[in-house]
Amino acid sequence: MALDTSVPNQKVTIKAGTVLFPEGSAANSLNVLHSGALRYLVDGPSSRKLELFKISGANLTPGASALFGSGRYPFTIVAEQDCVLSTYVMSQSTVGRSLAARSSLGIMVGRSLLREITESFKKVNQLRKIASDMGKTNDNLSLLYYQFNPSVFPDIKPGQPIADPSSEIVDPVLRLARENLKHYFDNGGILPERPTANYVEEDHSQLLVKYYPEEIEFQDGEFNFVRKVILADPNLLAQLFAPDPSMVSYVCDKLGRVQNNITENAKSILEELDENFSLLLGGVESLTEKYFLILDMAASGYATAPPEFVVPILQVVSQKIERALAGHQALFGSAIPSPSPNIKPFIEKTASLAKKFEASNPTAKAASNGSGISVDGSADATAIRKELANSASTIIQFSGMGGDAIKEFSAMMVKLKSLKNPLDSDNDTRKLRRSITKTYFDIYAACFQKYVNSGKNVPKPVDLMLKYGFFDETMLDDSQLVFMSTFKDAITSVSDIPIHYGTEWLEKIYKRECPTSLDELGQNFFDKVKMDNRNAVFKKESDLPPDIDNPEARLKFEFGAMYEANVRLTTGSLATYLPILTKYHSQIPLGKAYVTKKMLTDTIHDIMAVDFSVFNREVIYNNPEMGINKEFVQRAIVPDFVIVPSIGSKIMMWQELSIHRGSGSKESRGRIVLPIFVQGDLKSLLIDAFAAFRWELCKTILGPEWNNVGNPSITADYMDYVQFYKKNKDLSIEIKEKLAAEFKRFRNERDIFANDYQLWIKYEAEGVQRLNRVVRGIFYRHIPFARTIREKVSKMPAFGEINNRFVNIRTRKFTELENRYKKYINALGSLPDPLRENMEFYRV
Repeated sequence: MALDTSVPNQKVTIKAGTVLFPEGSAANSLNVLHSGALRYLVDGPSSRKLELFKISGANLTPGASALFGSGRYPFTIVAEQDCVLSTYVMSQSTVGRSLAARSSLGIMVGRSLLREITESFKKVNQLRKIASDMGKTNDNLSLLYYQFNPSVFPDIKPGQPIADPSSEIVDPVLRLARENLKHYFDNGGILPERPTANYVEEDHSQLLVKYYPEEIEFQDGEFNFVRKVILADPNLLAQLFAPDPSMVSYVCDKLGRVQNNITENAKSILEELDENFSLLLGGVESLTEKYFLILDMAASGYATAPPEFVVPILQVVSQKIERALAGHQALFGSAIPSPSPNIKPFIEKTASLAKKFEASNPTAKAASNGSGISVDGSADATAIRKELANSASTIIQFSGMGGDAIKEFSAMMVKLKSLKNPLDSDNDTRKLRRSITKTYFDIYAACFQKYVNSGKNVPKPVDLMLKYGFFDETMLDDSQLVFMSTFKDAITSVSDIPIHYGTEWLEKIYKRECPTSLDELGQNFFDKVKMDNRNAVFKKESDLPPDIDNPEARLKFEFGAMYEANVRLTTGSLATYLPILTKYHSQIPLGKAYVTKKMLTDTIHDIMAVDFSVFNREVIYNNPEMGINKEFVQRAIVPDFVIVPSIGSKIMMWQELSIHRGSGSKESRGRIVLPIFVQGDLKSLLIDAFAAFRWELCKTILGPEWNNVGNPSITADYMDYVQFYKKNKDLSIEIKEKLAAEFKRFRNERDIFANDYQLWIKYEAEGVQRLNRVVRGIFYRHIPFARTIREKVSKMPAFGEINNRFVNIRTRKFTELENRYKKYINALGSLPDPLRENMEFYRV
């Protein structure tokens, strides 16, 4: 029976187990806890209750947030222990006046609310991470389900367009699989030829157009200010609130609303969790049942994929099932309702099949562990493995690491190699990887310094580490060792695209052939030096003395600022990051993942054949000899592409300019960094990076005007579209509803833009309409197709009007330039190249 709060100003003792305030009941009192402990519970789907947190102590006001929200308790409060409680009759309409009249009570309420917020926030973030991990697992398993049982999807072919799932598909797993496959293939995803257990853990959110946040988004400057206020000394607060008593009620009102929002967030995540539990474990239409069929086929020998592929995945699924069951029990204190009927048989049969497989294939585990392939132990592979024997020791000794450090690092490596999968995302393994990573980069930096000083004459293991991230031959399979030892990227001809492998780039920095990069805080080398030498007065880089500004110092800065950071970021999976290349990293053979300079050059040219102005910017051209002063011209300045020794699915647009201040800054190259082994479609990943480049370059060039629609630009017009699409008369109600759901998937406006840019390059350029008319109009104006493509699409109704508008604008601009440049024509009737190229840019 709930507590009766209708009695005014009562002080009561509550027995343990008593429900004080049920969720949804009306709040008509302010309650003060004098002693005891309370539990806060929220109702989840299917009548399950989740414990948010417990609080205990004195001078707490449980449930006060209800008086600042809907007037009803957003959770159930239960006595965990015997409690002493005072209740004061109060309502939403009177609580403000009551707290203003007695500031000490208001301070008590504020601090109590803050404690509830803190505890709620911890729990909600825990739920958020569980929901995201389960969502990621379910999505990845849905992709592999297609690969292991393609007969269920007879109409789906890799590389071909996939239709939206029919409304007649009621099976949630089949619907999820089709939705995910559509996005995955549309965005250039490639399913692994050799599926591995690690694939289930990877983050494919970009390809799936999804978001797996590990924490709830909470950025509230007003709350942060109020929090600091309420935590101040009570005597100071009493003096602060005395002149205006309403301040204390305002503080409590703000905290109450924040607490209610967090509770609502918890309920929303619970619904997501329930859906994820149901997809994995719930009933006959679950991933468990789908994979149970695959398990049956594998056990009977009728599986479409070899057992060395299927069995490790089934083991992972079994582990996920067991963890999900235990997690559900821990969260709700009860078993999952209406579970899949074959959960127990699945776990038992998978364990039996795994033992049978290992017994019948004693070398399979050693040959395929992590990479899922059987290896032909050829003579070449044996010779190479012998040549690379004790590589880790060779590299460490070459680096000059001290004895104690060697012992400590060697012990960590032994522990890492003993793990079943060194890329597991559990906390202990992540801590181990972080410790190894720090020392590994110290070794890498020391080896590179010797590599430069010795004229690149280093032992082969060191050379492979600098190129590929190789470290220990025992952590790779034979095919990977053969590839790294024998492959050489043929340099055919000088390319118009500046591409550098990692060692080449670091060497350019060392020789001062390129300026240093920005670090993750946006500082360049000079900024960092000034920060480290605050007492010295350095106004420009030329003021730096040689003992501060030298090749070694610049190399050290570049290594820490850009190189190491991008080896990490380009993996695309920070939760499983390890810079040392292992057989657990690769979903496809290294030879197919390797990025050659020719391949990269060709792919960049493919994109530029559609978006010819992707690297263009307006710069000033001067030629005093011809009387040309400050003519603005379009110029294409291709960024530097740096290929770092990592394996992953992310290409980083690191900087849009290499010089951010002073003369020549707008004409400096940007920097785009990519892994040497790409897991995914190189073109799709580059398109994403180019979208980020376009966005950031426009913001930098325009400065404060980047978001001013009065000065039209791609960023200004697109931001206006995203912010005010609900009021846009050119969009139907259906499209607006679709956009509202779509935008929630992305972190920010730049990511939304990048998604539309992918569709623009891949589909709209082919005449396949995938964007709405508003975005199409913005892109056609600011990101025009190459002339041949424009001529083709302009005949289509969707492009006819915007093409005519584009032609009129460009024709006026071309005529204006033609008239202005007449005075610069020389005796031979020609213009300087920059002016001629500028006219060609605007020629329709």
